[in-house]
Order: sequence, then structure tokens, then C-alpha cells
Amino acid sequence: MLSAAAVMAPAAATQKSSLEVLLETIKKRDEQPKDAPPALPARPTCRGRLPTTRRPSLPAGFKLENGMTTVAAVETAPVDRKPDVEKDIAGLETKEEKPVKGCIFGTKRKFHNAEALEESPYVDKFHERKGMTGCKDPPSVSSATAKLNGKPARTYVMDYVLQKKLRVWCSSPNAKWELGQIQSISGDDAEILLASGEVLTMSPERLLPANPDVLDGVDDLIQMSYLNEPSVLYNLQMRYSRDLIYTKAGPVLIAINPLKEVPLYGKASIMQYKQKIKDDPHVYAVADLAFNEMLRDGINQSIIISGESGAGKTETAKIAMQYLAALGGASGMESEVLQTNVILEALGNAKTSRNHNSSRFGKLIEIHFSETGKMCGAKIQTCKLSQSRVVQRAQGERSYHIFYQLCSGAPLLLKKKLFLKSANDYNYLKQSNCLRIDGVDDSKKFTVLVDALDTIQISKDDQMKLFSMLAAVLWLGNISFSVVDTENHVEVISNEGLATAAKLLGCTANQLVTAMSTRKIRAGNDSIVKKLTLTQAIDARDALAKSIYAHLFDWIVEQINHSLGTGRQCTWRSISILDIYGFECFNKNGFEQFCINYANERLQQHFNRHLFKLQQEEYLEEGIDWASVEFVDNTDCLSLFEKKPLGLLSLLDEESTFPKATDLSFANKLKHQLSGNSCFKGEQEGAFKICHYAGEVTYNTAGFLEKNRDPLHSESIQLLASCKFELPKHFASVMVADSQNKSNLSWHSVVDTQKQSVVTKFKVQLFKLMQQLESTTPHFIRCIQPNGKQRPRLFEHDIVLHQLKCCGVLEVVRISRTGYPTRMTHQQFAERYGFLLLRSIASQDPLSVSIAVLQQLNIPPEMYQVGYTKLFFRTGKVAALENARKQMLHGTLCIQKHFRALHSRQTYQGVKKGAITLQTFIRGERTRIHFDNLVKRWRAAVLIQKYTRRRLAATMFNDQLKHIILLQSVMRGCLARRKYKCLQNEKESKASRNKLQDHIRKNNISEPRMCHETNGHYPHQPVVTELEGRISKAEAALRDKEDENVLLKQQLEQYERKWSEYEAKMKSMEEAWKRQLSSLQLSLVAAKKSLTSDEVAARATRTDFTPAHAQYDSEDTLSTGTRTPEVIESRHHNHHPEAKVSAGNSDRRVNAVNHLAKEFEDRRQVFEDDAGFLVAVRSGQVGSHMNPDEELRKLKDRFATWKKDYKSRLKETKVNLQKVSTHDEKSRKRWWGKKSSK
Repeated sequence: MLSAAAVMAPAAATQKSSLEVLLETIKKRDEQPKDAPPALPARPTCRGRLPTTRRPSLPAGFKLENGMTTVAAVETAPVDRKPDVEKDIAGLETKEEKPVKGCIFGTKRKFHNAEALEESPYVDKFHERKGMTGCKDPPSVSSATAKLNGKPARTYVMDYVLQKKLRVWCSSPNAKWELGQIQSISGDDAEILLASGEVLTMSPERLLPANPDVLDGVDDLIQMSYLNEPSVLYNLQMRYSRDLIYTKAGPVLIAINPLKEVPLYGKASIMQYKQKIKDDPHVYAVADLAFNEMLRDGINQSIIISGESGAGKTETAKIAMQYLAALGGASGMESEVLQTNVILEALGNAKTSRNHNSSRFGKLIEIHFSETGKMCGAKIQTCKLSQSRVVQRAQGERSYHIFYQLCSGAPLLLKKKLFLKSANDYNYLKQSNCLRIDGVDDSKKFTVLVDALDTIQISKDDQMKLFSMLAAVLWLGNISFSVVDTENHVEVISNEGLATAAKLLGCTANQLVTAMSTRKIRAGNDSIVKKLTLTQAIDARDALAKSIYAHLFDWIVEQINHSLGTGRQCTWRSISILDIYGFECFNKNGFEQFCINYANERLQQHFNRHLFKLQQEEYLEEGIDWASVEFVDNTDCLSLFEKKPLGLLSLLDEESTFPKATDLSFANKLKHQLSGNSCFKGEQEGAFKICHYAGEVTYNTAGFLEKNRDPLHSESIQLLASCKFELPKHFASVMVADSQNKSNLSWHSVVDTQKQSVVTKFKVQLFKLMQQLESTTPHFIRCIQPNGKQRPRLFEHDIVLHQLKCCGVLEVVRISRTGYPTRMTHQQFAERYGFLLLRSIASQDPLSVSIAVLQQLNIPPEMYQVGYTKLFFRTGKVAALENARKQMLHGTLCIQKHFRALHSRQTYQGVKKGAITLQTFIRGERTRIHFDNLVKRWRAAVLIQKYTRRRLAATMFNDQLKHIILLQSVMRGCLARRKYKCLQNEKESKASRNKLQDHIRKNNISEPRMCHETNGHYPHQPVVTELEGRISKAEAALRDKEDENVLLKQQLEQYERKWSEYEAKMKSMEEAWKRQLSSLQLSLVAAKKSLTSDEVAARATRTDFTPAHAQYDSEDTLSTGTRTPEVIESRHHNHHPEAKVSAGNSDRRVNAVNHLAKEFEDRRQVFEDDAGFLVAVRSGQVGSHMNPDEELRKLKDRFATWKKDYKSRLKETKVNLQKVSTHDEKSRKRWWGKKSSK
């Protein structure tokens, strides 16, 4: 339920609802003959003449009526209204002499037949349109109380509501609108049941119809059946409570500031609007529409964001830029464009009493796109920065964000270079007692700012220049003065502020003192230095600080534009986003609010021009049957500002030129010159009121003249020019250039002349901005502040309704419901939709083609009108045409797609078949060549391998042969030498014995003597000497024997070790032989067993044969006992040859096995004897010259060879035995088969 504040008396008449219009149209259509062809929609007689460009092409006999079409209108009879109902929704009193404050639906604000202003951004277009239009009188406004079937429209609607007892809005005694249900009607009163359960009785004049509940919370106000103030407020409040902050009002988007984070943004939402998945009202939808129209029509677009201060215009502009950056991304420029918001907000936004991030300047961001829709550059155009905020502001407000961010977030090194302190140490910042904003971290904001400057590609040197100038402005505020005489003259106090500001500016302290405390006055050819008073010195200091900051702001904007203009050579079209300060009305309003509200008046005029004036004028020019819609026109207010020579701006500039003029004299002059203007009202104590489109605002003229002059004396400019740093010099040159535009004097004298005033500069900037907007197709977003307390989820109806009235949103909805917002020329329509015709028509002119298309698509005639040069459509009908066009294009593309696919497939199959055939031959040829090469290489490899292997084998054999021959020669030589030595020793010993025997025989020497002589005993030697020699020989022999014994012991130990090793080897070999012999024995036993089993089987077979033979031979019973087994066996073999063969086979098997067994026993005995002999030789029991190790190896080799041969023969024997047994079995089977057959 809506418990809204009271509004004025209910609106007078309302127009027909869409349901009523539709019923009348159907009724008229049913009255026509069914077989009549669809007629061409008739052009209505118009109050305007036909354009000259269309006259020659009109058919003969075509005439226009000379008279003007009149609109029947009567005034509503006066209705008695209670005094308590005559109130606004905010409870404010409404006065009859204030038409702006009145209810929009009951107020008549007619078009004024005034001439165009002398200076206007639309003056050229005005004269052009005036020349095209032939209306003698201005377009009249149809009466709001037009009759319907003899009754006022409102009475007709209320009768229907009362009869059906529907929901209504009633004006309660406490001046609030409340929703209720009609219970009964008694006379002239109706009983209303409110949602709270209370029952009210009131006159129907105090009721307004309410929309059905199915329309509650609709996203477009056009869809509402009843467009009245409480219904609109109720709809907006319901959507706001659901965090649906966007609502459409025809072509205008209403955006209510949520004052909190809402889940309506991000990459997912951007993709949904980009892919047309969602079409709910949103800033994304407006930006998407502007982007698509730019690509489709090739016309520059603009998004104009307006509203009061604190309504969320800056955030809305950033959201629109984010979406455009996503659409035109992949160029690398989008991130730079988005980062400009961070820089401009830091230097141009501040905290005010209504808004924590209020824009104190206007900006138009022109984003450039290429023909493919890629972002390729941007340009920023600014409009009057509020300079006074740098040096003074109201309590609870802050200066620009950049100062607090620099003091809080600058690194220690930067603070040291700039001599920075905390914000509380600077007079310019602490004077308003507001240094922080709740929920905002200035330190983090500074880090984000530096990152943005890096992204924009502003160099570190330029960043240092920026921060240096900001610090200089802060230190200028700390310069103080002291009064030195009775005339209030001052001198500058030498303190930290003076020295630091001089260092940062690049000048000396004396130069800065001179500029702050003195002024040169020219008297003829002489110059007189005059000391300044305290007020003048403070003004000079503040003027220098404001001028430095203003030029610094312009300089950083130039740097940004230079960086963003790198890709502008690819520019095709652009989308401009306007974010300007909103309408302001405080308890005390000064020069700053005066300029801001003037800019909003001009912006509102642009809004009215495009949505009301131009649209309705075009209807009249094209001959469309149209009843004009009234709206609040602010032409009078703009005339009050801009008219010459008696406009506010002209009078302010004129008064500013007089040196002795004061703010009070300016106020009196305004009262005298403008007292007859309905939008102006003089007040006491130098104040005046202006009736703006958003309401009355009272301005105090204090400071108007000084701020408009914006004085900066020659001493200050000379100071900046004499600085050693680059940036102050640049500021001075800009100031001189601005002054030289006004005068041709030298720059020393220029600064003393009257330069261009602030309002004149502002007016020029504003006109330039509006001219740029006029060359674009506008898209409007109206931002609404939901409450004055900056609290989320709080919806104050009086504040919201006031903004809706001021913006003219309700009139936009009305004109959109009854008008034709979409229009095309006949040629454009025919070119775009002419291909939808299913058959050709005789006439091919654009109008005939357009009408044929509309009739073919069954567009009702009441949904469009045909003008002289254009077609006009109601809301939503172009969407239906676009849908039909899209379907046709889609079908055409499908047909083309399938045909091209078939053609491509056929071409592809042919090419593929030819390619496969070609590949087959090529691959076959390549394979054959490759195979031939492989064969050749294989043969060459085999040949090379053959010769290589033969060569290697021959080399190896020769090497082995050489080694063997060498070894054999060495061994044989050694053996021969040994044997030769033995033979020689034997021969020598034998010869010596023979000599000795011959000597004995010849000399008859006895044997004892001979032995004595042989032992060395000679008679002639002395005995002692002989004994000594023998002793020494014995001792030497003893020593030799001892050494020999030692060696023998060592050899004995070695032999013992070798003997133990040989014994172990012999034992292991014996065990291995035994195991092998045992395995051979087992194999032999198995063979014997198999042989025995075969013999048993053979005997059993023979036994089976025997009874038959015995029975056969038993006829001679006497001979039975005399037969021996051999005889029986022989007879058995004789009678049965198979048995005889079997017996022979068995004998052979027995012999083979016995032979193997005997061989095994013999070989085993031989090997055991040889092994025993070698053991005996090794142990020394048997003497022999053979080498036991060599013989043992040979024995082992012989055993291995025999074992291998024996195993093979044993296997062959087993195989033969199996074959013989198989043959015997087959023989038995054959025999048994023969016997059984007998």
C-alpha cells in the first residue's frame, strides 16, 4: 500500500485508455465491408503547409484546406475543492501564482510565441525549422478537459470505476494519498475501504482511479492504464523495495539511487544484455541501444544523465562506460577510458552536504569507435570547475578528494620530497571540520589513483609535477599575514608555509612575499607599489591558489586527452556521455549554485526540445493528426538568464566592469531591471529568487561580483612566469594567452585590463557542449534521489514526486503513449523492409512499397500514420517490423546456407575424389620407389655384412691361431728345454761316472782315498784351515737350508690350502656325478619299467590268444602234455604273425634297454676309477708325471660330452619305444578286429 504524502487536487481530465481506443478501432473496422480492399491510410488535413521539396511530386488535384483544423475543447466547470487538499506530495503549500509548483495535469503551460534568443546553440536550427513550417499560429495546447461522448474524459473514467467498484486512490484528511476499494455509492459520496481497515466517505472529485494489481510493479510506465501521480509513485516504490531501481518512462530511463550495492552489474549481466537475453530497464540497455543505433544508422549518439545532486549521476555514467568498454573491447583502449573516471573523480569531486562524491564540474566524455565497433579513442570536454571549494566551503563538507588522498596515501619518500604532513595541518583542509568520509579509505584511493595515472600513460615526471602543485596549493593556505599599521596594511609572516610553497613553486620566498602583500599601480609612466590590506592579501593568496588548481585541472585533462587520442585516426562514430552537476538548492545559495542551476536549465531545455518541441513540431510539419501535449517549458527562465542586454548574465558582467560596484548595488540593479519578469522576484538584503524548472531558489548576491571577476593580479602572473619549474610557467602563459584574446597589449599591461568574466567563459563552454549534443541522437537517463538523508531503502514520496515533476517524466510518458516515437522516411522504410513483399507491385515509389509492406504484415492503421515524407509508428511496432525482417533474413540465410552447403559438399566431394585418386598414384609410386630403395639397401647391407663378418671371423681366427701357436711354441720350447736339460744332466753324470771309473781303474786308487779327495781333503793343506773352511761352508749351507726350510714351509702351507680346495672341488664333483648318475639310473629304471609293462601287456595279449589255440589243439589230447612252452610259443607265432612281430619288437626293446644299462654301468665304473686315480695322484699316494688339475678338467669334459650323448640316445630310445608300443597296439587292434569279424 502506498502511504504517500498528499498531492494537489486530483488531476483534471485524462485521455482515453489504450483499451478504449482499441475497442473503437475494432468497431470502425467491423463497420467496413468485408470484401473491400485495404485502403491507403488517408493523410489528414494539417495546420501546416506541405514542404516545398514535396510539392512538384504531388499528384494532380491534390489540395489542402486553407482553414486550420480546430480542436474542440471546453473548460471544465469549476469544482469546489477543500483547502486541505491543495498541497504538494511533500506537504508543501502550493500557490496559484507559481505554475511550476502546481500539478502538472491541471496546469496549463502553453508554448510561447517568442522569438529565439540572440545567443542560443539552436538559433540556426530554429530559423531553419521556422522557414520550413507554415503555421501562422503557434501550436495550441489541447484542453486537458476534452469531452468524451458528451462528458469530460475524467468523469467518464470515474463513472466506470465507481460502477465497477474498482480500486481507487483517495486523498485522506491528512493530505496523503491512500489506496482503497470502493464499497458503496450513496448520492454524491462514496464509501472507501482502506487497506488498514478504515472506511472513509468522500466525494468522487477527491478520487483517482488505481491500476489493477496485475500492473503493479511494471517496468515501463507506458503500460499503466491510469497515469496519475499516486500510481506512478506506488509503482516506483514497489520496484525500489525489490532493488529494481530502473524503470522506463517511454524513451527515458528512470534510475533511483539505491544508496547501496545492488546485484545488477558485473560481467554476467553485461553478457545477458549484450546477447539480448535480458531486456529489463537498465543502464546497460540504454548503452546497448545507443551502440546499436550508432552502428546501424551511422549517427553519433549521446547519453545524457541528469538529476539533482546525490541522485547517482556519476555512478550511472561509470556503469554506462563499463558496458560500452565491454562492447568495444579487445582494442586495449577500454581500460584507459575507464581509468579516466578515477582521475577526474579525485580532482573534480568532493563531499557536500547531500552527496559524498559530488561532481563539482561538468564533463562530456566522447568515446570514439571504429566502423567495426571497436573502441579507438576518447576525448573529455569539461565545463567550469568550482574553484572556490579549494579555499573555502561550508561546515561538514570537504575540498577535492585528491588533497586528502595525497596526505593519507603518499609514500614516505614522496612525502619527504613534497614536505607533506597530515590533512589536519593545512588550513585549507581543516577549516570545515571534515577530514574523513565514513567507509572511504583515502590511502587505498591514492594507490588506485596512481595505478590509473600509470594506465593512462602519464609519465612519472608529470605525476611528480601534479603532486608538487597540489602540495604547493596546500602550503599556500598556511601563509599568514600580520597587520603592521593603522591602515590595516599587512606583511607576510615568514613561516614554514611560505618557505615550502616557494620551494614547490620554484621561486624565492621574497618573490612570493611581494606577490602576496603588494600591488603595482601605474600612474602615467611610473609604477607605484601599494601595500595590500589584510582582506586584499588573503584574497590575493586564495586567488593564486584557485588559479593554480583550476589550470592544473585543465592541464591533467589535456594530458588525458592526448593519451586517449592515440588511436583516433581510426575514428568513425562516437557515443558521448554527459555527466554534469545536478540541480542544487541549499539554505544559502551563492554564485556556484547560480552557475550550476543555469547549466541545468539549459540541459532541461535540451530535454524539452527533443522530447516535446521537436517531436510535436515534426508531427505538424508532416501532417499528422496530433493533439499537442502540454509540458513545463522553461524558455522564460532561460530568457531571464541569457537575454541581452537585460538578462542576468549580461547585468552581472556589466556590473562586474564597474570598479566601485558592490554586491548590494548588483542586487538593486536586478530588482530595478527584472521586476516585470515572472520568473524573477527580488528579496531583501541583497537576495533574489528565480523560478527554475525544478522550483524556486533564493540566491544571496554576496561574493557574486568578486567571483565573477576572478581577479588574478599581474604580480601573481609574474610570479608564476618567474618560477624555474615548467608547470607554473605553463600556467602563466595560458593566463596571458586568455587575456590577449581580449586585448592586443603586451602581457605586462594585459593583466590589468578587464578579462573575460567567469559567467561568460561558462556560457561559452556550455553552448559549445550543447552544440555538440545537438549533433547527436540523445538518450536520456533521469537519476532520482529517493530521500534527503542518504539512507538506503528509504523512499520519500514528496522528494521523488518533486523530481519527477521537474524533469517532466510524466509528460514524456503521456506523449509516448499517445505519440509516435519511431519515424522513418519513405525511402529508408522501403530500403529496409521492401524485400519483405511476397509479390511485386505496379508502383515502385517508396511510399507505395511502404504501404504494401504494412498491409502485408497486417499492421493496424491506428498503430502508424503516414506523413508527407515520413512514416510514424507507435511504441513497439518497429520491433514487430524488425522481427519480421529478422525472420525473413534468417530464412534467406538458411536457404543460402543450405544451398551453399550442398554446392560446397559437391565441390568438396569432387575435389576429394580427385585428390584421393591423385594421392593413390603418388603414394603408390612413392611406395614402389621406396621399396626399391629398401631392397637395394637390404642387399647392400647383406653384402656388407657378409664381407664384414667374414673379415671379422678371419681376423679373429688368425688372432686365435697366432695366440695358440705362440702358446704352443712357448710351452713346447719350455718342455723341450726342460727335457734337454734333464738329458744333458743325465749325460754329464753318466760321463763323469765313466771318467771316474776309468780314473780309478787307471790309477788303482782305492775308493776311500778317492772319496776323501773328492770331499776336498788334500794332504798338503793345513788341517786348521781346512776345518775353518768347512765350518764356514757348513754355516752357509745351514743358513741356506734354513731359508729353504722357510720356503718349503710356505710352499707346504700353500699346497695344503690347495689340497683342501681340491678336496672340496672333488667332493662337489663326486656329489654332482652321483646326482647325475642317480638321475640317469632313475631314467633307466623308468625305461625298464615301461619295457616291463609293455612285455606284461604283450604276454597278456599272448595269453588271450592261447585259450583259443589250446582249444583248437585239444583235439589231440595225448599231445597236450608233451608240448613245451617254446613249442607253444613258436606255434603261436606261426599261426599269428602279428603276435610274432610284437614279440620281435619286445625283444629289440629289451636289448636296447639292456645295452644302455650296461653302457651306463661300464661308464660309471670307468669314471669312478679315473676319479679315484686322480685323487690318489693328487694326494701323492701314487707317483706320476701327469698334471692332476689338467687331467681332472679333461675328465670333466669327457663326462659332460658322454652325458649329453647318453641323454640324446636315451631320448631316442624312449621315442622308439613309444612308437613300437603304438604299433603293437594298432596290431592288436587289427588282429582283434579280424578275429571278431571271423
